[in-house]
This record gives sequence, C-alpha cells and structure tokens, in this order.
Amino acid sequence: MNNTETQIKIMNRIINVSVDGLSPLEISTIAGQVEEKIKLMGEKTKIADTSKLAIYAAFEFNTELYNLKQRSEVSSEAGEKKIDELVARLEKTLEKRLF
Repeated sequence: MNNTETQIKIMNRIINVSVDGLSPLEISTIAGQVEEKIKLMGEKTKIADTSKLAIYAAFEFNTELYNLKQRSEVSSEAGEKKIDELVARLEKTLEKRLF
C-alpha cells in the first residue's frame, strides 16, 4: 500500500499523517478512536486540558497494547507447550508400534 498522507481531525485540530500499510479509511478510523478515547478520559478525569488528556489517552492505549501483547505471549507459550506434548505422545506411540 502507498504511504499516502491523510488529513485527520482530532479535538478540532487538523493534522496530516501517513502510516505505511494503512489506507486513509483505516487512518481515519484510528483518528476517531483517538478522539473518542480523549473524550472518555476527559469525562473520567474531569480535566479540560487537551494536552493532558492526550497523554492520558496515549497511556491508556499503550496499557491496552501491553496487555494484548502479554496475553498473546502467554497464549503462544501455551500453544507451544501443547504442541510439544502432542509430539512427545506421537513419538511414544510410534516407538511402541515400531518396537
């Protein structure tokens, strides 16, 4: 996909961004999620300063990303363990049948 610049509006601020591999529609969707998160943080914290709200939103998004990565790693490790167990059982079964 082209690295095309897309104009987005977040909290009445217009900026141009380009993200490799994302379409303008995907970028606009992400911008909408960012704006929604900032609004939610404003409601939650009662802070009016949009710069602080942006930091809170960034922290919240990063926390979500961190938790997803942790779950993914745990899931991957569990999958690898299950595969190792299945391989061991198959090898044991093959040994019994061959000898």
